[in-house]
Amino acid sequence: MIDLDSLAQAASCLDPLPLSAVRLAHLAAKEDLQISELVETVEYDQAITGRLLKTANSSWSASSRPIATVRDAVIRLGTGTVVSVALASSVRGRLSQAVPAYDLAEGELWKHSVAAALAAELMPRHCNASIPPEAVSAALLHDVGKLLMSRFLGDELQEQLAEARELAGETWMEAEREILGVHHAELGGLIVQTWGLPETMVRGICYHHDPDAWPEPVSYAVFLADSVAKIVGQGIGESPRVESFVHAIEALGMRAEAFDVICQLTAERLAEVASRYE
Repeated sequence: MIDLDSLAQAASCLDPLPLSAVRLAHLAAKEDLQISELVETVEYDQAITGRLLKTANSSWSASSRPIATVRDAVIRLGTGTVVSVALASSVRGRLSQAVPAYDLAEGELWKHSVAAALAAELMPRHCNASIPPEAVSAALLHDVGKLLMSRFLGDELQEQLAEARELAGETWMEAEREILGVHHAELGGLIVQTWGLPETMVRGICYHHDPDAWPEPVSYAVFLADSVAKIVGQGIGESPRVESFVHAIEALGMRAEAFDVICQLTAERLAEVASRYE
């Protein structure tokens, strides 16, 4: 097993996120959020302002007229996308790293994360359940635990994990839990908590492989977003069990055909969105 205290210590020593990105995440979780609060926070960060305007004027997002102000960009994109854009700018470098322990080459985790965020962004218009805006950012960061976990996975532990999956038929998460004492989703939640992000995001990440353990819309949304990313060819890992998939669809009040639409739109948008951060 991995020394859990060492994991927690390593998580606490990670470079913090920019204060503006953290503030935006907390604003998104407010029930009485005012657009002016988002606008003021973005305007004080030049990097986020530039990225937001670029996104608002992209071919997928642009209105009939150019978006020239932060306020117009916020109104055009919506709270969830605004926060995701801010966080994506902050974590792209980290998520672009190769993660050999999980068979992820350079850039693969980033594209998987962006695909999941795009899928979560599309879900509210196809679901009856009320999906919180922070679900988009939770989807973006859902696999961040793999980055830290991989630092502790030597050859021996990787061999044990592979045997558990191949010989015992366990999933990645089951193998991690049994052999390491913690799985990457739990570690991801710890990292996001250390960064000071909202509890809704923490839990959405912790339970993205087992949303029934915390049956809230954000958990089901991130679970399905992860599935969409894999379906469109971004990321590796097991497909969700059929019963879990069906239950998540039902929990969000999503029609089965809507899931196919989300997959199609995610695949179409992925290349353009990923290119905005190059």
